[in-house]
Amino acid sequence: MKTMVHKRNIVWKAFVVGITVSLLLLPGFALAQTSGLSKDPTPHRPAYLLSKSDLVDVRVPLRYSPLDPVPPATMNLDISELIQQVDESLILGYLENLTSFGPRLTGTPACDLSAQCIYQTFQGMDLDVRYHNYTDDTVSGSNVEATLYGTDSTNIFIICGHYDTVAAGPGADDDGSGVAAVLAAAEIMKNYEFYHTIRFVTFSGEEQGLIGSYHYAEDAYNNNDTIIAVLNADMIGFAPLPADGTKGKIFENAASEWIVTFTQEMSQIYYDYIGIELTPQGETWGSDHYYFWQFGYDAVFYHEENFNDYYHSADDTIAHMNLSYSTRFTRLILATLAEMALQPRPVLEISSISGGLGITTQVTNVGEINASDVNVTISVTGGLFGRLDVSSTNGIDVLPPLDSLQSKAKLFRIGKIAVEVTAGASNADQVTKHASGFLLGPFVLQLVITP
Repeated sequence: MKTMVHKRNIVWKAFVVGITVSLLLLPGFALAQTSGLSKDPTPHRPAYLLSKSDLVDVRVPLRYSPLDPVPPATMNLDISELIQQVDESLILGYLENLTSFGPRLTGTPACDLSAQCIYQTFQGMDLDVRYHNYTDDTVSGSNVEATLYGTDSTNIFIICGHYDTVAAGPGADDDGSGVAAVLAAAEIMKNYEFYHTIRFVTFSGEEQGLIGSYHYAEDAYNNNDTIIAVLNADMIGFAPLPADGTKGKIFENAASEWIVTFTQEMSQIYYDYIGIELTPQGETWGSDHYYFWQFGYDAVFYHEENFNDYYHSADDTIAHMNLSYSTRFTRLILATLAEMALQPRPVLEISSISGGLGITTQVTNVGEINASDVNVTISVTGGLFGRLDVSSTNGIDVLPPLDSLQSKAKLFRIGKIAVEVTAGASNADQVTKHASGFLLGPFVLQLVITP
């Protein structure tokens, strides 16, 4: 009898352990949730989607993301001058133009006419403007993109919003407020030079399931665009109570937390002109930032503190907006964008790879500011029977402009080898070069740089 009871206890314990392990492995189980985030922080969803599962499942390799710009410690007078040019009359003018078309459901003449209006507005600013056309199973439409090219960089910063609406109403806040912010930023920034390239983008198809931004982010990924940050403004104009006008929300994933920090510091530095404090909310799939995340780009979503009572209705009008709040929120996003785009970045160049007694490489900072936490890795594979697979890493805390870091890898084998040299820094893009040669004991012979 004792033996039978003992066996039953063992079986029961095994069953309990199995159930416990299974629960812990289930996605979203309470013990596996990220701390500090609400269960469903989604502020809203595109009109025709019931859940995140209705969106396109994107599976792409992880992208290398260079470290992010660091906000300044004190006020920059140029940025102060910039943001003070955003006033209520500027925002109101863009809102009136956009809402004059009425509801702008993607695929309708009203949406096409509003796209044409946005295009012509960008064109009048002497910016490089284009339609980004897309065709989807659900709907065909156009995003409108204007570009202000950087003076010395192809790195890209994006400010965006969606100009389409649901069929029910004129979408003054959703998302006329975001589009007005994009247009105001373009109108002001066109008069200044920035180190990095800035794109001003307005999407359609958002209300049908983030369709326009999906195709835009996919094309950017396929073009290998170096997008450093995406600032998405969607519903930043509703603040019915005085307390609402001093707060805002920002949604981010883990990779984009640096943008949250940057924006918060801009809010403090220019508080006298902005007067809005943001609270991080974690992840959400409810706006056009989402597919930038899916394709590996850093992005945030700016959103009003008090969700609009007239959301997706005929009463989402300018009369129900707080123009002071929308103006100050636009200033905050503009300050963040401008400060990021102004900052030069170090540029690493692998200036040489040579053989001899081992492999020696030289990496030079050809940019205008110090490179931080520089690491150079030499990886060698091949050799007799393909058994060689070694790497050597060397680093330095700071590499000033025009200075070089020399690294060396010592080897001992025989046979053909392939060499990969990778250099990166915490505030610079990663660079890679390849070479091939022949290893004879400790000597590397006939080393040739390969494409």
